[in-house]
Amino acid sequence: MLVREAREIAAAQEIREYYGGEQAPLPEGVVAATQGELAAADAEQW
Repeated sequence: MLVREAREIAAAQEIREYYGGEQAPLPEGVVAATQGELAAADAEQW
């Protein structure tokens, strides 16, 4: 699981570098999450 997490972190870093700090485009038909939705997701427990 640590290797998988490390790969995910590396992929996220590559995406950030590719887009130069800008928001990556969302797929067609996908709406960006609101701040409230993001906060609710952060508050969830597994």
